Amino acid sequence: MAQKIQTIITIVDDLDGSQEATTSRTFDVGTRRFAIDLCDSNADQFDADFREWTTGLKKRTFAIGRKSYTRWLRPDEAERFDAAFREWTTGLKERTFAVGQRSYTRWLPPDEAEQFDLAVSRWIKAAKRVSGNNDEEPPESSAPGRGREPLETIVPVPVKGQQWELDPPRPISRATTRAFNLARRTVRNWARNNGWPDLGERGRIPREAYERWVDEVWLAMDDPSWERLEQQPVPAPASARSRKPRRRN
Repeated sequence: MAQKIQTIITIVDDLDGSQEATTSRTFDVGTRRFAIDLCDSNADQFDADFREWTTGLKKRTFAIGRKSYTRWLRPDEAERFDAAFREWTTGLKERTFAVGQRSYTRWLPPDEAEQFDLAVSRWIKAAKRVSGNNDEEPPESSAPGRGREPLETIVPVPVKGQQWELDPPRPISRATTRAFNLARRTVRNWARNNGWPDLGERGRIPREAYERWVDEVWLAMDDPSWERLEQQPVPAPASARSRKPRRRN
């Protein structure tokens, strides 16, 4: 008599093993993933249990320092969360500043922002503007009706013991730039005839040359001024005086 052996594999419910599993569910907890085989009744219970923790949740993402957080909150929790953050953000005014090499950005309530502006204004008024790589010099405009007043002309005033030859803080007018360039060129030409014959057309002028020029030229005039200085004869450079004339054939 022929015999037939048949193997039947039945998947039972993983939760209690009492019934045959008809479906499966997958879920994650933390970084771990799970899969479970369930019968219909236990599958419904699974969905009901997890629905309690997922239905109606609202996503909220925020950061504290360098760490970010994502939370799924119930409607009442989300409402309290929004109210708390609204209290800290509504009407705030941004203030950015730097002390030394450290920069700060603060969001302040209007009254605190006003106190900050008042505290800083007294230091701004007494300080001098320092030009940096991030400063942009606006184009000079002397034409009326452009919404900008023309820049005033600043004339260098030689003072012994001070670096009077340096350009003033920007923005400055083109006339001011020309005046300071002319002053430095005047000292350079004088220095080449009075102890610095190797001084070229470019490069740094020694501090001693500026000091001697103020003593021997500027302060030697009864009423020092650039207009009076221009009326004086300008000696030729030492290199030009020592040059021998060419012989013509």
